[in-house]
Amino acid sequence: MDAKKDGSTSLLQTDSEVDDDYDDDSGTDDSRLHNKTVRTKESSASPYRISSKHREIIKQQQKYYILEYGIVIVSVLALVYLWSSATQDTEKVNEKSLKEAIEHIREEFPSQLDHIWADFSAGIKETAQRTPTKPSVFMLLYETEEGTANCLAQKVGNMSTHLLKADKSNPLLIIDGADLEHNETLAEDYGALLEEYRPKVEEQRAMIINNLHKIPGTVAQSFHSFCDTFTPAVDKAVYLFTMKASGVSNRHNPTEVAEEELRKLWSDELDVDRLNPLITRITDMTMMIRPEKNLAPC
Repeated sequence: MDAKKDGSTSLLQTDSEVDDDYDDDSGTDDSRLHNKTVRTKESSASPYRISSKHREIIKQQQKYYILEYGIVIVSVLALVYLWSSATQDTEKVNEKSLKEAIEHIREEFPSQLDHIWADFSAGIKETAQRTPTKPSVFMLLYETEEGTANCLAQKVGNMSTHLLKADKSNPLLIIDGADLEHNETLAEDYGALLEEYRPKVEEQRAMIINNLHKIPGTVAQSFHSFCDTFTPAVDKAVYLFTMKASGVSNRHNPTEVAEEELRKLWSDELDVDRLNPLITRITDMTMMIRPEKNLAPC
């Protein structure tokens, strides 16, 4: 009886202890959940914590990158400045050479109007320095005496080849209209003239066409490609045409005289769509040339 009681008592105590443990556990659910959450945050955050030493290393690296980029930027700006300065110096030298050359030729042709020297200078300078480049086209009109116009064209042509740094091993390219006047091959295929003379113009950077009025319109069409402003046959070149034009010395606008003369010459051979663009390009800068009494040898 006592043993049974003891057993019962022991069993009851055990249950009570179990209940007490349960009550204790249930009473701390919130705190255990809180502690678990804190531990979870700590355990998940700790691997990403940056130590003060690591942070200092990052700062040093950032300073290094900034310094490196700064050096690169300064170097690039310095190179751009040096290139720009060198380019400006070259342009100044070319302008000085051009001015001196123009003045030298001007002394040999004292009877000419002042504005033609400014026209020569502006046109050649634009061809030498402009990007994208365009050719310079000069039309020299004379009324009776052709020697002065032909000689002046030759002087300016030689000057142009020098300033445009052309291959001066070959003589200046000069075409006389009389040589093309009865050329049957060119009359049938004017593109042959372009194929023949383009390599020479690329070498010399200048071409002179004397006595344009003797060249048939069908042959003259090839000059359209040479003198074209947007897609020239040679990207940097100077072309000088000489042409006889009656009454030019009494007219104030030599360009109008040249246009009228070329229409009389070529309107029967070329339709308006081909004639007008051709005339516009050839007469880009037209000037009247006076005869010189004491012409220097060319």
